[in-house]
Amino acid sequence: MMWQAGVLAETVHPPDPFLHLLRSHLIGIVRPSPCNSRACLWTQPVIPMWLLVAVLLVDHGGAYDPCESLFSLAGDFIIGGLFPVHHDSTRRSGARGLELPSCAGLNSWGYSQFQAMRLAVEEINNSSHMLPNVTLGYHIWDTCSESIYLQAALQLAPDRLHGFQKGSSNKMVAVVGPDEADMTLLTSRVLTFYRLPQISYSAKDQRFTDTNLFPLLFRMVPNENHQIYGILSLIQAFDWKWVSAVGSGTKSSQKEIQTLVAEASARNICITYQGFTSWDNEITKIQLQRIVSNTVKAKTNITIVYAEEDVVYKFFKTVVELKVTGKVWIALESWVLSDLVGSIPGIEETGTVIGLTIKPIKLPQFTRFVERTMRCSTLSNRTSLVLSAPEKLSETESCGQSCEECHFLSQESLADVLQSSIWHWSFYTYAAIYAVAEALHVRLGCGMGSCKRDEYFEPWQLYELLYHVNFPLQNNTIRFSSQGDLFLGYDVLTWIWRNGTLVAKRIGSFSSETLNIDSSHVRWSAPDGQVPESICITECDEGQIRSQQTLDECACRCEDCLEGTYPNLTHLDACIPCPSGTWSPKKSPRCFPPTLTFLEVKDTITSALLILTILDFFLLCSCGLVFATHWQTPVVKAAGGKLALVMLGSLMACCAATSLFIGRPTSLSCLIRQPVFAISFTLCVSCLLVRSFQIVFTFKMAHKLPMIHKYWIKYRGTYFFVAISCGVQGLVCFLWLFFSPPSLQGDVVSKKEIFLRCSEGHYLGLGSVLGYITLLCATCFVFAFWGRNLPKNYSEARLQTVSMLVFLMAWGCFMLIYTTTEGKGKQIATLQMFTVQTSVYAILCTFFLPKCYIILFKPQANTVAHFQTCIQAYTTTTRNSAK
Repeated sequence: MMWQAGVLAETVHPPDPFLHLLRSHLIGIVRPSPCNSRACLWTQPVIPMWLLVAVLLVDHGGAYDPCESLFSLAGDFIIGGLFPVHHDSTRRSGARGLELPSCAGLNSWGYSQFQAMRLAVEEINNSSHMLPNVTLGYHIWDTCSESIYLQAALQLAPDRLHGFQKGSSNKMVAVVGPDEADMTLLTSRVLTFYRLPQISYSAKDQRFTDTNLFPLLFRMVPNENHQIYGILSLIQAFDWKWVSAVGSGTKSSQKEIQTLVAEASARNICITYQGFTSWDNEITKIQLQRIVSNTVKAKTNITIVYAEEDVVYKFFKTVVELKVTGKVWIALESWVLSDLVGSIPGIEETGTVIGLTIKPIKLPQFTRFVERTMRCSTLSNRTSLVLSAPEKLSETESCGQSCEECHFLSQESLADVLQSSIWHWSFYTYAAIYAVAEALHVRLGCGMGSCKRDEYFEPWQLYELLYHVNFPLQNNTIRFSSQGDLFLGYDVLTWIWRNGTLVAKRIGSFSSETLNIDSSHVRWSAPDGQVPESICITECDEGQIRSQQTLDECACRCEDCLEGTYPNLTHLDACIPCPSGTWSPKKSPRCFPPTLTFLEVKDTITSALLILTILDFFLLCSCGLVFATHWQTPVVKAAGGKLALVMLGSLMACCAATSLFIGRPTSLSCLIRQPVFAISFTLCVSCLLVRSFQIVFTFKMAHKLPMIHKYWIKYRGTYFFVAISCGVQGLVCFLWLFFSPPSLQGDVVSKKEIFLRCSEGHYLGLGSVLGYITLLCATCFVFAFWGRNLPKNYSEARLQTVSMLVFLMAWGCFMLIYTTTEGKGKQIATLQMFTVQTSVYAILCTFFLPKCYIILFKPQANTVAHFQTCIQAYTTTTRNSAK
């Protein structure tokens, strides 16, 4: 091969210095970095061969020969065109090595673009206001083969068309095309070198948005970012959160999927699986099977297929072979209208296909123009255009501008072009020509029926004018964005099969991030015909949800619902708070009402207090038994006799009232427990008080007030006083219960616990009851202190002082804590139990137990003689003190 190149090189005439500089420059600029795409073939050893072919073809052409045909039209200003009017027969035949490109077989897509450019130029030349007294021409290259692109770019370069001489006409001002992204990259390098504006009608690659690398490149179609936004808006419209993406192995595809993943994450959409194929000619069946299997394992119902038509065709053949059904496939503009993919047998069973395509815009005059082209072809000019002469044919083949089919289209081929909707997308080539004409209109100062046709300018000076074009065309506004692209919106399509024929039905549109869609026309593959869900479907345990962080991590996992929340049964991606008044532990499938707690026997403190109560009750019963068996002894009589038994009974009632604090409280227990204790303890203290008064009165005042003493004894003053005292306490309790009665109340300890307690109503109620008892105790204390010098058998000043002080201190602390806490909490109930027991124990230990000790262990002190001896000693002492 290298030998062939050497032979050919010898036959080439030495190039001029400028062309040599150009070749050196191109070799430098087409080797920016290694890559794997077909566009980078120049980095391989075979590259010099086809690059050399392109340069040889340029030199072989010599001076510019217009090759008069449908591909060329003279004019004051020339617009270049790069369209694949034919297919590359060289590639299809598998030919390799140094071979001139051979174009055969009409390419409907390229042909429609080609005719759209001719139509636009004709309309502009016939217009009286667009470019009056100025004509546009064109020079179109059939870029059916990759090897022609560089040749075409060099041939269209300004210096090849009469140069840039001032005042020169017939000069190139812009180039429209080509259609492939990689070839756009190549040609833009050349055209930028010559400072020639270029407008692509199909290059959507995101890399072309870099105006530093592509300063003179405009695009009549939106860049890939718009398509990404449209796809994600489509996914959001159906509330899909969990999707997969499959892309080709090109760097461009990988970068675009990275952009897709980042933008999806910002919209709370998780691309849970990303699969990339190899290059089109390197894809293996095993690789495709692995990718399809992984999309199934990812358990996503939605898959974005981000690849070109050839790769998508192989991918879906594998999907059909593996019998994957019931999925939703998101199609890109590159294959949503592909007849090749739609022709795969059984593809309709794979699921629903929804995709975006660049908004098609009809050219009403397009059909008539193409038909007129056919009619005007006479037999003579057909012969001229066919170029049957061998030498003429050779010349036109080198120019790449021979199109025999353009004049000899069969009725079937012509109908295939005109009846297909594919030519609706030729509007963008049509609009590109009008954009150049609009820029020329401004640059030449056209107006009042004429333009300054002798105005000198260089092609690159149209750049700013192209950047600012803003004009209406076919009910659309043509205006380039800051990145040099045109965005008129997308149509949303879905595939529908009618009698076995694929129909791409329009169901909506997307423009400026606004999606309008009518999903009623979509045929979903679900059995019930409903929109399929696509969420994380990992099975979680009870009390768990699918992690909210999966959209960041894109890993489907479960996490526990926090305390106070439970899973939403209708939407398993969220834990919702429990209703008011309920609670839940961590990882709970439901909420629970709060547990009602109260003082129970199983509580340690309550058990201890209950034991103290039982012991107190036992001691009181024991004291009562001792007193009953020694009823006639002096100690019992000195203790009050019957009053002592009444005191014991009242203290037992206090113990019984204490038991009402334990267990689940009720409204009745709340009403009676405080009055029972208050009246019982009042009875005890009243008996203690009247006994102390009676002893002091007998020893110190009876001889001074004999009549009062007589009536006290006669009318049973002791019992009368006790009754009156208890009656006063009963009245206070009645007023308390009437105006602010105790009631059952629940204190919220936490969300999971409510403590049931008895609210004592207004604190003045309990305060009045305890205040009256305190008054009795204080009076008792006074009498005890007054009788401190009485016979020791009757004087109990020290012990009574201790018991009263204990009572006052205990209840004083209780009331302080009660008012501070407003009576709330378990601690208040236990504190009141302890205070009651403290008061009972104080009287029991200072009054009854010492007397039981004397009765049981000092019987000699429990005699009449002993008491008389004590009284005589007191009398003697009193008389001596009086003297």
